[in-house]
Amino acid sequence: MTTTFRSFAKINLHLEIRGRRSDGYHDLETIFQTVDLTDSITIEVTRGGGVDLSVSEGQAPSDKTNLAHRAAVAFLSRWAPGSGVQLDLRKRIPMGGGLGGGSSNAATVLMGMQEMLGVPKSRQALVNVASELGADVPYFLWGGTALGRGRGDEIEPLPELAERTLWLITPPIGISTAEVFGGLRVGDSANRSVDLDRQWLDSLDWENLTEGRNDLEETVLTRFPVMRDVYNVLVEAGATMVRLSGAGATWFALFADATATDELATRLPVGSRVVQTRTLTRSSLDRLRVVR
Repeated sequence: MTTTFRSFAKINLHLEIRGRRSDGYHDLETIFQTVDLTDSITIEVTRGGGVDLSVSEGQAPSDKTNLAHRAAVAFLSRWAPGSGVQLDLRKRIPMGGGLGGGSSNAATVLMGMQEMLGVPKSRQALVNVASELGADVPYFLWGGTALGRGRGDEIEPLPELAERTLWLITPPIGISTAEVFGGLRVGDSANRSVDLDRQWLDSLDWENLTEGRNDLEETVLTRFPVMRDVYNVLVEAGATMVRLSGAGATWFALFADATATDELATRLPVGSRVVQTRTLTRSSLDRLRVVR
């Protein structure tokens, strides 16, 4: 049995660091949003044991360090020890871009194998495994607009934002998430806290999201001059919102006037990747997840 699934990217509409945890992670509050930039993963369940992963497009490791591989191993060990799986990954989400590609791949494997094999019966069983794989993985079991707390793995689906077009801009630079978090001044960010109270979350829309922010931006702008260059180009081009996704290196930008982006690529650093994308609701995800 073989099925191909789309694996969707995310952006962080808001990312607030609350403090440092005893386990080395940071406590945070973030608003995740799915976008229609995708990888694809073909899953073939076999009778033989073990996991085989090939990467037929793009760049990603094909060994056991890949989160998709680890997800398949975890699934088989718990719910299908007599089966094996072959995975073919086509990678389009840039690695190290703050778009959650690896985490999305892991969640897609978990959900895909659940759909194909009929086990486990509950989503919560997958959530428990997802949390062990990585802090962002549980979000992708839900998708759409959602609040993440704790390490980011405590997920609460939120009222859906209207789908809209935005741009993802990734300069040719590698950013270490550990370095960015290491340079964060948590005390300063806490003083700028947005009050994510129930009323604000329940009335969430694109307009009041302008009150949000990403606490990692200051460190990224200071340590990586090319990131500041890209930010300045987007602001000068008339973007109504420019925000870092995760720890970078991708900015997402909203434009009221789509023609303002016509010459955007010519003004950005050489090698920058510009992708027009669209946000997705959970109902859209359900409709698009399986490649027909």
